[in-house]
Amino acid sequence: MATLEELEERIQKLEDIKAIERLQADYWDLMDTKDWANFRKCFTDDFVFYNKTTGGVYDGGDKMLEVISGKFGPKVISSHHGHHHWIEITGPDTAIGHWALQDDLYDSEHGGEFVGRAHYDNKYVKINGRWYCKEMALTYLRGEGQLKKTLADSAAAYKVFMM
Repeated sequence: MATLEELEERIQKLEDIKAIERLQADYWDLMDTKDWANFRKCFTDDFVFYNKTTGGVYDGGDKMLEVISGKFGPKVISSHHGHHHWIEITGPDTAIGHWALQDDLYDSEHGGEFVGRAHYDNKYVKINGRWYCKEMALTYLRGEGQLKKTLADSAAAYKVFMM
């Protein structure tokens, strides 16, 4: 039979996993809504992002904010969905996680559209009781781009879903 201390430790791990799940969901939601002030709060100051597909590396939470807010300007509509994940608590204040990603991006100014499938392999750290992302490694498995989609085409398709 588990001791009270063992049960408390197990509950803490479950609470930490739920907090990390929320952090990762916030990361994608804040990117999609362009809430840049809160987006920055997802990362440590010494955060590092690795794009394993392109070789890009962004050092620092401020750099991540600068790059992503620059790429996802006001005319870019994005939808990011993370799923099929696992999270492992590796210490009292550290964790790793793996996520599958589906992202859909549409640039209403230039007509470009991109649909991708990728994996995130992340490292998390808890500071003063709050979880942050310390490292992200993104690897695209597949991506399709369409450059000639027009806003009129999108508007016509959108009407189908508005009943």
